[in-house]
Amino acid sequence: MKKLLLAGLLLAPCFLAAQQVTTLDSIVIYATQTAKDSPVAHSKIDRQVLDRVAPMQNLPFALTLTPGVVAVGENGTGSGYAYLRIRGSEGSRIQVNLNGITLNDAESQEVFWVNMPSVGDFLQSVQVQRGIGTSVNGPGAFGATVNMQALHNNPGPYGTADLSYGSFNSRNISAGAGTGLGTDASFLPRGLGFDIRYAHGRTDGYIHNGKGNLHSLFSRLSFIRPDYSFKLYYIYGEQHTGITWEGISREDLERDRRYNPAGEYTDDQGNIRYYSNETDNYTQHHVQLNYAHKFGSAFSWSHTLHFTKGDGYYENYKEKGDNDYIVRRSMDNAYFVWSGVGHFMPGAGRGHTPFTADLGLNWAGYFGNHFGLRTNPVNDPDFAAATEYYRNTGNKYDMSTYLKLNYRLGLGHNTDNALRFFADLQYRRVNVIMEGPDNDGALLNYTKLWNFFNPKGGVTFIFNKDHQVYASVSAGHREPSRSDIKESIKAGRADLLKPEQMTDYETGYRFSARTFSLGVNLYAMEYKNQLVPTGKKSDTGYEIKENVPVSYRRGIEIEVGWQPAQWLQVEGNLCLSTNKIKDVTIYLDTYDHPDNWNPVEEQMSEYYELTDIVYSPSYTAAARVAVRPFARRAGFPGGLELALTGRFVDRQYYDNTSNPDRSLPAYQVLGFNASQTFPTRRCGIFRLDLFADNLLNRKYCASAWAYRAAFRDTGTVELSEGFYPQAGINFMIKLSWRWGN
Repeated sequence: MKKLLLAGLLLAPCFLAAQQVTTLDSIVIYATQTAKDSPVAHSKIDRQVLDRVAPMQNLPFALTLTPGVVAVGENGTGSGYAYLRIRGSEGSRIQVNLNGITLNDAESQEVFWVNMPSVGDFLQSVQVQRGIGTSVNGPGAFGATVNMQALHNNPGPYGTADLSYGSFNSRNISAGAGTGLGTDASFLPRGLGFDIRYAHGRTDGYIHNGKGNLHSLFSRLSFIRPDYSFKLYYIYGEQHTGITWEGISREDLERDRRYNPAGEYTDDQGNIRYYSNETDNYTQHHVQLNYAHKFGSAFSWSHTLHFTKGDGYYENYKEKGDNDYIVRRSMDNAYFVWSGVGHFMPGAGRGHTPFTADLGLNWAGYFGNHFGLRTNPVNDPDFAAATEYYRNTGNKYDMSTYLKLNYRLGLGHNTDNALRFFADLQYRRVNVIMEGPDNDGALLNYTKLWNFFNPKGGVTFIFNKDHQVYASVSAGHREPSRSDIKESIKAGRADLLKPEQMTDYETGYRFSARTFSLGVNLYAMEYKNQLVPTGKKSDTGYEIKENVPVSYRRGIEIEVGWQPAQWLQVEGNLCLSTNKIKDVTIYLDTYDHPDNWNPVEEQMSEYYELTDIVYSPSYTAAARVAVRPFARRAGFPGGLELALTGRFVDRQYYDNTSNPDRSLPAYQVLGFNASQTFPTRRCGIFRLDLFADNLLNRKYCASAWAYRAAFRDTGTVELSEGFYPQAGINFMIKLSWRWGN
């Protein structure tokens, strides 16, 4: 079950005591973020960029204008299940934090964005770190990190509302309100505030049964004083979507791009039917309490207690031989976290802070149950009378501690010239316990304890204020996910399954001036025992992976921004890379005969001296040109902005053989956004947005899978494939209203 719950919204700086609150929040938020002069490749997406994304699209599509990012939507629009890849690293290797709290699911190690509908509406900014980065908590910081920061608190009362409608009957409504933080403009005591936001979206999706019915509720109660703060959050997420993870065959792709085989069966009269409740469902409740205290000007400490309760199921038609039935496979889990962060900044009160230190402690416990019911007939399933046919449990305990140090050394009399040294030392202890049978009867009894030490360090040379040259080296480890463990048990290779190791080398140059910016970054991510997708997927859509001894990702990233005038802005990026596996032997599942499919012990194998890693294009690029034709004129239509975007992705292989027959062609997607604001004296600000995507109506697929089975008796290999077609030209219009501070 591919689910995850929203993690809590932590409080951001407030207007009343901006200096004090920023200091308090920094130990929570910025311990996992990197500074602008850090020796780590990173990009920042601000509130204005987030507003440019169509309301029904998940957050990964807001990040596609940063280097090396590819976003994929299962239902073709980005409104259902969506997946993020950075430098070719998929979701289980991308750590996602929301104001310092890790969102990655403990078992799958992924973030499922479908459970976070409209999350972009509630964010102030997003920072993307590429490579291992400086993240210090959680398992996901192995290929990239996404740090999300919630909206700042308003000083006074406010209200918001958004209405949108678009292609494929997609519509979204959201509303929010807040009291402010107890100023003269509100009725609450000074420093006390309450915020609440609700969003509801529905869509039919591009492909058949790609529907979505999504709800989310974000609430925040905060009490802010100059030296301490309390923050309590309740977040609710609910999603109901059609099953879309199977993909479609190459033949169906040519015949009907919107076809979806999920739930399809033939009735007694030979008519094609679809099971009416072929759906995926998940609900989650999240509670978080944070207390932060500042002791003088040099030391701050924050504690966070975090609890998540999630449960859900998917209902799916199955056909096995002459039998057909309906399964309801469920999961029920609880997640507990305690996290503490201390921030030490000697000399802060004297205006001289060359040295800072952050000390963190983290403990997390995850307790999951996986179970299923099976029943028939297809037309009238009765799950109340169905018997449970499997149940297994997965418990995971994760303890970590880290020490993060920064030191700035001035050079000469020019205060703009300096060396900035950075070190980050992390220790993690991870214990996984799995018990019970899976849905096919295989016992998943497994216990493992891992200890990881992850050091990082680097230096930045800052000269003439606007120029930076930097270099860093980071080490990372990542334990296998539940899916990795489960599939290795079934393949009889559990003893051979190994955690991944990676050493990340980064070096680059940055220049920033008033009208022009440039960034060039070289990277080499050298892996040992990387778990790479085989191209095969499980029956619930997970990518099945296996260890390869040696592999690497090496490349160059270039970012450029130019604003020669107030009315014109140009920005773009380019990532060129090579992503290879060395000396790998691929084993094919082997059976006796195509008519029987009885597995045989000796598997067919293929050796490759050097081959491409799946889903890793050799180049990605993005560009945006924005024009504000009436920027210098007062009043209407002074707020008009017109923007054209382009995303370019090179060929992607979807198995590890570098066979061009099993690759996705390169594709280019053009988008357009027009926005106009209408300020009023007493009724707030109205804004109208028009979104258009895939302007050239390209017929492309952003992802695919392949599975090859070998047959001993015939000496043949059978190929199965699944493709995920993306929507052609599509539109959405949004009307927004903002009132208050």
